[in-house]
Amino acid sequence: MEISNLKSIGLTENEIKIYLLLLKSGSITAYEISQKTGIYRAHVYDKLEQLIKKGLVTHVYKGAKKYFHATEPSKIRQYVEDKKNELEIQEECVEKMLPELEAMTKLPRENIRVEVFKGPEGLKYIHKGIIKARREVLITGIDDGKYSENLPIFMKQYFRELRRYGIRERVITAKKKGIFLFRKKIAPTTTYRFLEEKQFNPTNTFVYGNKVVIVSWSTPVTAIMIENNEIAETYRNHFEHLWKIASTKNE
Repeated sequence: MEISNLKSIGLTENEIKIYLLLLKSGSITAYEISQKTGIYRAHVYDKLEQLIKKGLVTHVYKGAKKYFHATEPSKIRQYVEDKKNELEIQEECVEKMLPELEAMTKLPRENIRVEVFKGPEGLKYIHKGIIKARREVLITGIDDGKYSENLPIFMKQYFRELRRYGIRERVITAKKKGIFLFRKKIAPTTTYRFLEEKQFNPTNTFVYGNKVVIVSWSTPVTAIMIENNEIAETYRNHFEHLWKIASTKNE
């Protein structure tokens, strides 16, 4: 088999090794996968999780042990279809964003300040800026689980500061099963509302004061901060429109 064909649809080399092994071997444990592929077990679990998300692998318990096996090869076709649908949604999001982005180019250059921050420390800087601004923050397009995973200790400190200064945080996120939300006990000043995924722009955006921050969860995570009153007001108005039509319940 041409491994490049599987690479072309988005599978990594280690994902391919594991997937082909499971097709040939049936149900085996992560330990056996590690032994037969030479991939560290911690990496095996990571790749298995990715393959499960792609619908190419599933698991069963036999006693206390978890066994993994490949789904029907025809699932690859469904995976490709899902990627096409996701790309169409992204294209729609881009089309919606283009007028606002193009409008930015018409604003006086001296009134716009742009800064780029990379890595977890950049995210911390942004969140500290929110506290310093002492203004309500409007957030769209994020599963809070990313922040919980990448900044577990810092996020507790962040919410403590929001509570201390009475800073309100409103979040619009996707309406879907299992999405991570910070509990009210941890984030008492945060309010969530939900939109159907087809209505939803998945770009993670913060608006506070005269600032707009756009976060890209690539590697490394990157935050682009735009400081301009007109741009911030445009994003704020758009958020308020979405807030009105968003549901208060994730169901």
